Amino acid sequence: MNDNIGGEVHMVLYIILAIIVIILIAVGIMFYLRSNKRQLIEKAEERKVEIETLPFDQNIKKLSSLNLKGETKTKYDAMKKDNLENTNNYLAPVEEKIHNAEELLDKFNFSGAQAEIDDAHELMDQYEASYNNQVSQVDEILALHKDNESLYEKCKVDHREMKRDILANRHQYGEAANPLETEIENFEPKLSQYEVLKADGNYVQAHNHISALHEEMQSLKEYMEEIPELIREAQKELPGQFQDLKYGCRDLKVEGYDLDHVKVDGTVQSLKTELSFVEPMISRLELNEANDKLEYINDKLDEMYDLIEHEVKAKNEVEETKDVITDDLFKAKDMNYTLKTEIEYVRENYYINESDVQSVRQFENEIQNLISVYDEILKEMSKSAVRYSEVQDNLQYLEDHVSVINEKQDKLQNHLIQLREDEAEAEDNLIRVQSKKEEVYRRLLASNLPSVPERFIIMKNEIDYEVREVDEQFSDRPIHVKQLKDKVAKIVIQMNTFEDEANDVLVNAVYAEKLIQYGNRYRKDYQSIDKSLNEAERLFKNNRYKRSIEISEQALESVEPGITKHIEEQVIKE
Repeated sequence: MNDNIGGEVHMVLYIILAIIVIILIAVGIMFYLRSNKRQLIEKAEERKVEIETLPFDQNIKKLSSLNLKGETKTKYDAMKKDNLENTNNYLAPVEEKIHNAEELLDKFNFSGAQAEIDDAHELMDQYEASYNNQVSQVDEILALHKDNESLYEKCKVDHREMKRDILANRHQYGEAANPLETEIENFEPKLSQYEVLKADGNYVQAHNHISALHEEMQSLKEYMEEIPELIREAQKELPGQFQDLKYGCRDLKVEGYDLDHVKVDGTVQSLKTELSFVEPMISRLELNEANDKLEYINDKLDEMYDLIEHEVKAKNEVEETKDVITDDLFKAKDMNYTLKTEIEYVRENYYINESDVQSVRQFENEIQNLISVYDEILKEMSKSAVRYSEVQDNLQYLEDHVSVINEKQDKLQNHLIQLREDEAEAEDNLIRVQSKKEEVYRRLLASNLPSVPERFIIMKNEIDYEVREVDEQFSDRPIHVKQLKDKVAKIVIQMNTFEDEANDVLVNAVYAEKLIQYGNRYRKDYQSIDKSLNEAERLFKNNRYKRSIEISEQALESVEPGITKHIEEQVIKE
């Protein structure tokens, strides 16, 4: 009983100790967490002290070097107001947030303390952001002022240089000098206006004004660079080209060129009228319009030069083409005469399509017509003025047609020549067939065959018959060469079949004989072999060599596997 009570007491003590240990651990954790949070609060306080030193006022004081009037003054006052609002809205509440976090931390309200710390950091983030934004604004204003001054100085320099240029080189600008002077003078009040805007502190307006003025001056400078070039082109270059073109065309006409279609005089006069509008346009500073007009004139000049160049090139081509056509026409005429003579001779010996005969007559007429046309062209070329581009077109037409005729006549002549060659080839093939047929038949007779198979006798007789029939056709004139070639080709095929099958039979006969001879050694010991070989011999005597081979191979393979392959290879080698 006492032991039981003592055990229960011990158990209770263990439980109490365990609870105490757990409590101590929990308390330790709580204090550890509070310590960590305390460090976060300290960091927040350190950051607050750091950002309190941000130089808001010192930053906007950079603007004091400018005229604190107008837009600049308005911007300056707005920034000062923002500084105060930023302090009140963002920086001031930070202290309260940190204080609240400390109180909550003392009460071990970790989540609440963390929330207050986060709020404090967010407020400080906003405070820093507002400072960075203000720095950017101040830098932007100062940069804009600097840019304004730089552009202003450039404008003053450009204005001075343009005034000097128009005075020193007035002759280069012609009637455009006065309007240019007016434009340059108009810049003076605009420069003064910038000074007023600057003095009034309206830096944005001043920037827009001086930027626009700078662009205007750059445009006018480009005009002043372009105008002398335009005047030079209008006064010297184009009138010089007009003159060169007229003189050049006059010289070419003396050389025999017909250039009426170019219409040089009328077109040049029209272009002179167009050119007369250019200088007034320049004097009104309508440079885009002046450039368009000059481009139009130059395009028209290019078109006339292209036409003239085409005529000059055409003359050279005409001389080359004349030589070619002369040769081709002579060739065509000679070939036609040859064909007329030859075709009458050939048609006595060979069948010729009537269309070929008609073609020769047609070619003769066409050649004569082309010669007549060519003569007319040559007469046209003998005139004092020739449009060589038209002549070249006509000559090209002739050349194309003569080339076609020559091509067709060459083809027809080759056909006539081929008839003789085809006849000779057919005759040679027929002779070879006869020779080969006799050779193959002699081999059949000289072989170890019991007799020549009947089908070979039939094939030989058929070939003999076909050869005799075709042979008779060689003496029958005129020969239809194509039909003759086709028949000979069929006989050649018959002969090839005759030879191939004869070779197969001869090889099979030797092979069959060898198998039977080899199998004789097994006749005494194997009744089945003896029986099979007797059957193979019977088939051999009846010219049934393939069946004889099958039976012999089956019998020998049953007693000596692989031997038939060996015997077959020996036969092939022989």
